[in-house]
Amino acid sequence: MTWRTASVLAATAMALVSSCLSPLQAHADSAVAPKQNVITVSGKGWGHGKGMSQYGAYGAALAGLDYQEILAFYYAKTTLKTRDDSDAIRVWISSDTDNRTNVAPAVGLVLKDSAGKAYTLPRGAKYTQWRVGRSAGKRVLAFRNADGDWVSRKVALAPKKVWSFTNADSGKVTVLLPGGTKRSYRGRVAVRFDGSALRTVNHVSMRNYLRSVVPSEMPASWHIEAVKAQVVAARSYALRYEANLGGSRVYDICDTTSCQVYSGTANEYDASDKAVDATAGKVVTYDGKIALTMFSSSNGGWAADGGEPYLAAHKDPYDGIKQNSNRTWRVELTSAKIQKAYPAIGTLKNVRVTKRDGDGTWGGRVDELKVTGSKGSVTVTGAAFRSTFGLKERYFTLIGGTVDISANLTRWEDEFGGAAGVLGDFIEEVEVGSGLRARFEGGELWWSEATGSHLLSGVVLEAYLVEGSTTLGFPREDVAVGSDGGSWADFQVGRITCGAELASCVVAYG
Repeated sequence: MTWRTASVLAATAMALVSSCLSPLQAHADSAVAPKQNVITVSGKGWGHGKGMSQYGAYGAALAGLDYQEILAFYYAKTTLKTRDDSDAIRVWISSDTDNRTNVAPAVGLVLKDSAGKAYTLPRGAKYTQWRVGRSAGKRVLAFRNADGDWVSRKVALAPKKVWSFTNADSGKVTVLLPGGTKRSYRGRVAVRFDGSALRTVNHVSMRNYLRSVVPSEMPASWHIEAVKAQVVAARSYALRYEANLGGSRVYDICDTTSCQVYSGTANEYDASDKAVDATAGKVVTYDGKIALTMFSSSNGGWAADGGEPYLAAHKDPYDGIKQNSNRTWRVELTSAKIQKAYPAIGTLKNVRVTKRDGDGTWGGRVDELKVTGSKGSVTVTGAAFRSTFGLKERYFTLIGGTVDISANLTRWEDEFGGAAGVLGDFIEEVEVGSGLRARFEGGELWWSEATGSHLLSGVVLEAYLVEGSTTLGFPREDVAVGSDGGSWADFQVGRITCGAELASCVVAYG
């Protein structure tokens, strides 16, 4: 048997430092060429990653945090305050695009103007639908009869005042949207002029607004503390959006993912109603103002910088729960698809990530890429690349060829708990000799057909890399740690034994 102390290893340790960039260090990636005409995008998260991760809130609730603690984690340095939930918020029903507001007849349905005059809309077989349109800057009322014809109806309402449909009996108005969709809204449905457009705007109490928004953004069946956190984040976001508009529009917020998803009474549930009532009026504030409580489905284990003191980038230990199907994902892009998106490049040669934001695995989210081909190259933003190929996030790395689920990755998921486990996030897997080396935040898994997959970490891993894996072969067992803090591992042709520091390591052959 021959052996060497790590005094020899230490002399070459700088090679290790230069060859093993920290997963949190921002840097330009190496160019990735397609293999068999495929480049695989291996990514994390879904959405912009700023503020609260909804899966993270779920994971935090499962870990025992209450909604106040969840909000404090995702919106650091903020304070919870209480305000009145009865005030109405004006929601633009953006899917009503035909420049008319159409409603279904109902008992108790009334049309009012903003001066206080009211007209009770008659019912019966003669009236199958009511609508308010626009003519020469004035509002006009019509009904559709049993034959399908539209008939004008004159009413003693001020045509230049705001008209609204209300129903004191049911508290709801059913709007008929283009394409035949029916949607019921609480409160009143106003007909607003906005420049040359006619917009349908729902005036609804904040409580009833949240009853629809919250289960549209997060499943009502999730842990109640996560749903409560979503309620407070949604309420705060809506009020911040309203404050930013400052009354400059005929609405305070829209009803799509561009704002928050709102679909009226169709998406109300008892469980989320309880969360709304349990957090009545609670808002997140910073420096005396309502905070910008951004949220997305999953941040992939690392929250992105949101440009506010309370939206700083940070690691998220709660996002990696097993229920999170968005934590990691993969998309295969063929050379043909990339060439079609960027025809000026000619035949694809490679894609290179040239800038990252510096926060997270691989050096963070992608800020810029360079796509190179036989005729030239184009430089695009990470956001544009994401949009072009329908990716869930711009938090990704590129791999040449199709990525199979290797024995290392299977063991990482099944035995080490995946990204939420002791090894943390996956960084990359590369071929080494006749096997595979998979890097994670907390260690590495090395596999060969002869030895299987085994864990290396700490100073044993450092010594192994400095010594050179081709000389020792692949590990035959996981790294072991003794009660004295020492560690060791056996390899195909030797053993590494270490104390606490790299300089204490001994490499023995034979």
